[in-house]
Amino acid sequence: MNAQKNFCLFLMAIITMSSLPVAAFSNSCPKTSLPEASQQMITLVNDIRYHNRLYYEKAAPEISDAEYDRLFQRLLRLEECFPALVVADSPTRKVGYGEDNGARAVTHERPMLSLSSSTGSDAIETLLKRLGAIGELSLLVQPKVDGLPVELVYEAGSLVSASTRGNGRFGADVTERVREIRGVPHFLTGTFSARVVVRGEVYADLAMLQNYRSGNPAGTYATPRHLAAGVLKAQQPDPVAVAVLRLFPFELVSGGGGERSDLDALQLLQTWGFSVDLNQSRLVRNLIEVQDAYRINLANRNQQPFAMDGIVVKVNDLTLRRQLGEGERAPLWAAAWKFPAETASTRIMKINWTVGRTGRRTPVAEVVPVRLGGVQISRVSLHNRAEIVRLDIAMGDQVVVALVGDVIPQIVEVVQRVPRERGAGAVSTGASSKSTLDACLHDSPVCRNQFLARASYFVSKSGLNVSGLGRKRLLKLVDAGFVSDIPDLFQLKAEDVAALPGFTSETAQRLITAILAAANVDSFRIVTALSIPGVGPKSIQQLSRQFNSLDVLLAAEENRFTALSRRDARTAKTIRSFFKTPGGEELLVKFCRLGIL
Repeated sequence: MNAQKNFCLFLMAIITMSSLPVAAFSNSCPKTSLPEASQQMITLVNDIRYHNRLYYEKAAPEISDAEYDRLFQRLLRLEECFPALVVADSPTRKVGYGEDNGARAVTHERPMLSLSSSTGSDAIETLLKRLGAIGELSLLVQPKVDGLPVELVYEAGSLVSASTRGNGRFGADVTERVREIRGVPHFLTGTFSARVVVRGEVYADLAMLQNYRSGNPAGTYATPRHLAAGVLKAQQPDPVAVAVLRLFPFELVSGGGGERSDLDALQLLQTWGFSVDLNQSRLVRNLIEVQDAYRINLANRNQQPFAMDGIVVKVNDLTLRRQLGEGERAPLWAAAWKFPAETASTRIMKINWTVGRTGRRTPVAEVVPVRLGGVQISRVSLHNRAEIVRLDIAMGDQVVVALVGDVIPQIVEVVQRVPRERGAGAVSTGASSKSTLDACLHDSPVCRNQFLARASYFVSKSGLNVSGLGRKRLLKLVDAGFVSDIPDLFQLKAEDVAALPGFTSETAQRLITAILAAANVDSFRIVTALSIPGVGPKSIQQLSRQFNSLDVLLAAEENRFTALSRRDARTAKTIRSFFKTPGGEELLVKFCRLGIL
């Protein structure tokens, strides 16, 4: 009775505090005017949305998790201090990011929320303060698996639905793909309720991921998490990639038999046929024991079958969980403590210069392979010549590599340089970085890499979106002599393609059909796909509103350009200049003969 009374007093205290003005208990609110606070909040909202888009959509974050958390916490603090300025669609009120890709929407049993988290122990300490009036605690610590959360629904013991988190209320239907994941039971065993809802994290098994990467081009998926997300939501994923996926069950949402604790619920999931490793869960009672669990998990992170970016601390008592409830974005009974970014020491073996589709050359360091973030790192981009000069780096140097945003490998420090004169690092590009508008429009020994990059972009989603034609298949067509310039793609014959290794009559015909279908697009889409240096998709989109077609643009008088913005006028002139070069003119003639332009 005393424990129940104490808990009631605790809840009353929370309710009372939540009804007080912020100034009554928030002594750390910034001393700033409303207009200044509003501008700061707008800036933070835009920055967070920008970084969300880079992280979730493009898998190319620019900042670390810790930096992102600091932005998020600053916005949260300002919103607490100035509640009247909070926008309805603030990132702090949303869960996840748009990810349905047109899939059928599934309504969740209850909202799938994110976790309050921090790189330090702050989020855990906040959780423990919230629980301070409870008395003796029972907390469950589990690995924070870096994957994609899903919700599974069973009716009469049969798996009927699987969905991603989505926006928290609705997720994308991924039932058929989840059925293919090894360890996900299609039918429950033992005794179960009529309806059971289970949540877990779909992750990439690291050992299998390494084998998959060895047989596929590097960079297909930036991290294990992106592989899990990409494969789970793909229309026609590589079966070998699907075989890499596993499920880490972490919550029984409904359908249990009156279990009193989370640990009991996990044991029940195990009896139903889920791959639950109870050794991954650890009961603790206070912050000191949480810190011990954190250190143990951090020390063992590289021995796990999954990528792990922290620990999750949850109230073990399910009744207490229900009483604590959930906030708009995160449950009030759990929090996460993130690991610091991984680093590793390695040695520069060689510095190469890669060439992109527009002729831009980028230095890439080949390093002695090291494991970071669950994957083996053997190549690290140095971005540009200025970065080489800044680091004063050269072959043979001992360096420290870290994962920026837990995704992008980057050299952060040179710890030991090979003997040389100061400033004599590797700065040679190995070739001239100067490029012309019509450089490498054909395959040749000196143009192979740039032509492949240009042709790959032409058929990619950003270009004409030719289904089933990736870089590996494109290389086969080029090596066979069937594609020596871009118009050759539209003259391929199914019987020739079918004779190449890896193709059948059926796959060859599907490819030809996809290429011909992709040709039926607006002429400005073709221009975008050609990768003309200095011509970006946004500018082309603007020009398409001013000119009905490429023909109209090429035939336009100079005075038509005076009505355009400076950037659009420059883009229009660059396009005209390109099609006046010998290579550009040849492309135009060939495309016109094929009826594409």
